[in-house]
Amino acid sequence: MFQSQSAKFFLLLVIAMISWGFAWPSAKSIVNSEPPIVIVFWRFLATALSLVPVLIWRKDSIALPDKKAVVQVILGGILYTIYNQFFLLGLSQGLAGAGGVLVTTMNPILTYIMVHAFQRKLPGSKEFFGLCIGLLGGFLLLKIWEGDWTLLFQSGNVYFLLCAFSWAILSMNSHSAGQKISPMVYSFYVFAIGTFIDFFLAFPYDLKGVFDNDLNFWVQLLYLSVISTTFGTTVYFYASSRLGSRTASSFIFLVPVTALLGSWIFLGEVPSISTLLGGILAIGSVFILNGNHSKKDENVEPVA
Repeated sequence: MFQSQSAKFFLLLVIAMISWGFAWPSAKSIVNSEPPIVIVFWRFLATALSLVPVLIWRKDSIALPDKKAVVQVILGGILYTIYNQFFLLGLSQGLAGAGGVLVTTMNPILTYIMVHAFQRKLPGSKEFFGLCIGLLGGFLLLKIWEGDWTLLFQSGNVYFLLCAFSWAILSMNSHSAGQKISPMVYSFYVFAIGTFIDFFLAFPYDLKGVFDNDLNFWVQLLYLSVISTTFGTTVYFYASSRLGSRTASSFIFLVPVTALLGSWIFLGEVPSISTLLGGILAIGSVFILNGNHSKKDENVEPVA
């Protein structure tokens, strides 16, 4: 019975990871339909609304325990707005598959570096080796040997790098907030606050203009908000509560793979050798850096 239950959660986790990975080609397909901030507003609004029945089903209280938690969810809303802006700006110029690999692999590496920097701790020899591999993978993904820094902007890679950096800060913020509030409650507040912020930022760009788009636009927008974010995140946290976050987090290695696969299938993007090799090295780096983590639960959010 236990094995059948575990198999069910493993299957659900694979589906959730695929939904996260496929978010990259999905967003790429509509990124030029509207200004990025307008797409962010409608995505955040749809996600916040779709999280309401999940919170009711889980019977989570949305009451925040103290002022620190209030500050954390506001900061989360700001950071996630910044992340999504860079996410769409990168996709407007670059490849969805390459961006999916770069962001999803560089984020945990940057998070590791930032956490150790704040704690003023030097990595051990094994972790240092992992970081070196990760940085080498990052150089390959960014094609640093080409030497023309303008290509970083033209390829969208600089925005993807900023995505990873902003998400690393968001990850630390969400982990801290998760000590006192449910991850789903945190997500609801982040999207609700982000919707409020984005309304004022997107208002000058004609928010009603999205209704002139075709059915594909709305299908992709609902996929990004309801399927990829709400469904994927709910499944991830629910499976984590049954299997443990260490087991569940290992499935995140499927995200860059499915981002590449989805971009190849739906957009016809053929990954370059440097992207494949850089992705493999970066995934290996994350595996090494996470190898010594304790089994204590941690908050992990999708990168999409």
